[in-house]
Amino acid sequence: MLRIGICEDILEELQQQKCMIHTIMNNLSRNAELYCFQSGEDLLFEIDTTGNMDIIFLDIEMLGINGIETAREVRGRDNRAVLVFISCHDQYCKEIIEVQPFAFIDKPVDKKKLEQILRKVVETRLDLRESYSFSYNRQHYNIPLARIRYFQSDKRLIRISIEQKDEFVEEYKFYGKMEEVEKIVNGTNIKFIRIRKSFLINKQFIIKYSADHVVLDNGMIIEISKNYKDTVKQHYVFLLRDKKWELS
Repeated sequence: MLRIGICEDILEELQQQKCMIHTIMNNLSRNAELYCFQSGEDLLFEIDTTGNMDIIFLDIEMLGINGIETAREVRGRDNRAVLVFISCHDQYCKEIIEVQPFAFIDKPVDKKKLEQILRKVVETRLDLRESYSFSYNRQHYNIPLARIRYFQSDKRLIRISIEQKDEFVEEYKFYGKMEEVEKIVNGTNIKFIRIRKSFLINKQFIIKYSADHVVLDNGMIIEISKNYKDTVKQHYVFLLRDKKWELS
C-alpha cells in the first residue's frame, strides 16, 4: 500500500490536491493511503510515529519550517522517498536540488501535469519494488505485480497470466489458496479485484465493465459471479465518479 503525504498550509489547496491525487491513483489502479498535513512539523511527526512515506508533495513556503527544511529532515530519515515540490516561486532552485526532488509543479496545480508525474513515479520507481514470489517444481519465481494480468485458481493450482513483453512465457503456475494470494496483493500498491471465486484480476488490465462480465486488454471476457457483483459494482461506481470529477 502506497503512503502519500501532502503538505500544504492552505487548507483549500490541500483539499484540492488530495482530491486530484485520489482520483489519479484510482485511474492508475494503485492502492494508496493519503495523509494530509498543514505543516512540515506535522508531516515529520507522522513519519517518526508511523513510518516513512513513499511519495511526498511539499509546498515550499509554509508557516514554521518551510518545505525545503522539511525535505532536508525527510532525507535525514529516508533516502528512498519521492519528493515533489509544489510552489509558485522558483527562487529556491539551488536549495531544492540539494534534497534530490523528483519533480517541481507550479501553482495552481495542473491535473494533467500531476497525473504525468504520478504515473512516472509509480511506473519507474515504485512498481519495481512490488512483486509476487512463489515456487513451483523446485524453482523460485519473483514476478513484478504490475505485469500480472490475473490469478486464476483451479482447486489448489493457481495460474498467473502475465503481460507479454519480450519473454516467451505468458503463464506461470503454483500450488496455493486464492484467499492467501488475495490477502498478499491487497497489501501492495497494485489494485486487484476479485470477480469470482477463481479469478483475481489486476484492475489496470480491465478495459470494459458490464453488469455481468468484464473485458480484459487481451480480449478475454470473464463473467462476474453473483457473490462478487456488489464488489465489482462498487469499483465501477468509484470509477464513474472519478471520471465525472475529471470532466467537471
